[in-house]
Amino acid sequence: MDDLDYDLKTQLYNEYFIELEELLEDYHNEKTKITVGNRLNLSADGSRLKSLCLGVRGPFFLAIRKDKTLNPHLTKHTQTEQGHKIYKLLYTIIGMIFPDFQFNSIIVNFNSNFIIHKDERNVNSDSVIFTVGDHKNGGLDIYDDNKEWVETKYIKKYPIRFAGKTTYHSTEPFTGTRYCIVAYQTAPKFHYDPFEREIYTL
Repeated sequence: MDDLDYDLKTQLYNEYFIELEELLEDYHNEKTKITVGNRLNLSADGSRLKSLCLGVRGPFFLAIRKDKTLNPHLTKHTQTEQGHKIYKLLYTIIGMIFPDFQFNSIIVNFNSNFIIHKDERNVNSDSVIFTVGDHKNGGLDIYDDNKEWVETKYIKKYPIRFAGKTTYHSTEPFTGTRYCIVAYQTAPKFHYDPFEREIYTL
């Protein structure tokens, strides 16, 4: 982010991040709740983590489709009008900041407090992470291999690239409404281009 030119950063803060917050708040309502996910082992308080999965379906989401009109390689939310719009916007934001970063899945965690863990199921070492929403703190806590705290990285409307697969990390305590976006590479050898609405083999 620090290396981006002024005009690009202004566009991100004054347009893209604001639009993203509005889209997520609109999508996360009484009808379409962000309640996908069952990773109780990563929850700090033992509650069900609320997540929105977008992009290519990972190996742990290969449930039988009830709606046969949906593409089996994409998450259900990616194929809704609003979900696709969110993915397309996130795809754009990440591409503007990290044009060489390869990913095929994005998870949006809502008010989730993760304990210390590594993203060992990811294919590539690096992930991109950032948050939006009206919240205080909620950065990314980084630890060494002995799980000793090293630093807290600021990620509010500030996407960073880090080695999530090999680095212990957790959620810094926070207050308010926090949407945490994580982009990563899953095992399936597919890439989805939301602009062309096409799936390509990697």
